[in-house]
Amino acid sequence: MSLPKGAYEALEDALGSEHVCDDPAITSAYSYMWLLYSTHAQSGRYRPAAVVLPGSTEDVQAIIKIANRYRFNYIPVGTNLLPPTIPVRPDTIIIDPKRMDRILEIDEENMYAVVEPYVTYAQLQAEAMKKGLTITVAEAGAQVSVVANNMFQGMGGTGHKFGYNRGVLACDWVLPTGDLLHIGSRGNPQAGWFWGDCAGLNLKGLLRADSGHCGGLGMVTTMAVKLFPYPGPAVFPVKGSNPNFSVEFPEDRFRLNLIKFPDRKNLIDAMYEIGHAEIAAAVHEEPASMVLSGASPSVEYFWEHWPKFKQQWKNVLSVTLIGFSSPRQAEYEQKVLDAIVAEQKGEYLREGSELWKIGEDLLGEQIRTGLSNRLFRIAGDFFVIGGFGFDSIDHSYRMSEEFMWPLIEAGQKKGYFVDDDTHNDWLNSYQLGQISETEPLIYFEHDLQAGAQFITSYMQTITEAIKRKMAPTWPLGPMMYITGPAMCNYHELVLKIKKTLDPRLTSNPNYPLPPEPPA
Repeated sequence: MSLPKGAYEALEDALGSEHVCDDPAITSAYSYMWLLYSTHAQSGRYRPAAVVLPGSTEDVQAIIKIANRYRFNYIPVGTNLLPPTIPVRPDTIIIDPKRMDRILEIDEENMYAVVEPYVTYAQLQAEAMKKGLTITVAEAGAQVSVVANNMFQGMGGTGHKFGYNRGVLACDWVLPTGDLLHIGSRGNPQAGWFWGDCAGLNLKGLLRADSGHCGGLGMVTTMAVKLFPYPGPAVFPVKGSNPNFSVEFPEDRFRLNLIKFPDRKNLIDAMYEIGHAEIAAAVHEEPASMVLSGASPSVEYFWEHWPKFKQQWKNVLSVTLIGFSSPRQAEYEQKVLDAIVAEQKGEYLREGSELWKIGEDLLGEQIRTGLSNRLFRIAGDFFVIGGFGFDSIDHSYRMSEEFMWPLIEAGQKKGYFVDDDTHNDWLNSYQLGQISETEPLIYFEHDLQAGAQFITSYMQTITEAIKRKMAPTWPLGPMMYITGPAMCNYHELVLKIKKTLDPRLTSNPNYPLPPEPPA
């Protein structure tokens, strides 16, 4: 694919020739991502016409104005984790902000940081920890963009304590016109970055909503994000060498509890009681497949241990306690947790036991996720069959049992998904149990047939949720044409906003949703 005549030269004039590239070896790399064979099996994909590397907000404005002048498309990306970063139209460039990787400010007193789009969670957390602060790290991995993930959903390991999708404060946002919009406190003269809302019309929901606009409404070039207290060492206490890493946090402030319950009802009741008691920093039901894959140094290790492990690791809840104020807080929360566990007939996994040794990495994973890449080892690809169901814990569980696991089992019978009869999900608590989500993990080969089975099942979970009047999973792009009619036709409003801010449909054209429903 090539750009309109004169467009490439205009980009070079604006950015410098070293920051614009149309080499096929480079652009081919930008036409690939890990779910490619699932999400693009039918719609196809294009190699981008060029890749541009802005170094500032002004550069981004210049790129977008050039795109409007020469009438080509562009996709702003973060760290390229999800399918919306892949072009589905010709004459599309990728705006990759990897030069924009600076932490501009860490305000210790007001507990926020101001970052550019390529700052990763690991990068920000490393600097924040030096100042006694931390951030909810996305469980997609500490290598992902802070800006992109906060716009997409903002979940994280310690979301039980720190909240769900509440980290976005003030932002600088380049609209599809090339104009710069300041939102939150940035919209008030000399107000700074501290506030995500504002005095007047609040546009943060338009920026982010449930799962962001995926680059369909321009590009955020600077964001302030909320930080939280951290009572641990200034340097993340990791020890060992790859692949055998471990963490050693101060035991008087950090405690991992792995608790096995007789059934899911007891486990869920315990999650509710933990939230009611307002204790713990992280509360997750941990699925056997995810725990074992994270602890496996090799594929062979996983498959050797899987038959026995999946029988042993059932209905296990991990609860991380952090004494934010003092060691006495950790002691108090442990006593409260002990009472809840006893009431719900739970049993702590004994430290040093075989199961404990496999699961003990979960303490570090709740605070800085680093093992997510190991989920690919089992079969070459993985994702969730649908899930999420952002509502109550009971709601998330019902969605999983009633129609997600039946779809998984159907895929297993066809030989597309790896056999897993545990029915154990990754069931998470956010905001002290007020919000929950579930993610039934599936593993499949990296090919078209398995990928098609996955994406078809994913769409079926959305259709089924709407039919049953339950909260659907992330309705990205064309999926809004399924969810919209059942939810006050919100998709029509979103499309009007898209056409108003981006009348040529140039900014990642199919997002937040395509102009017409797909066939």
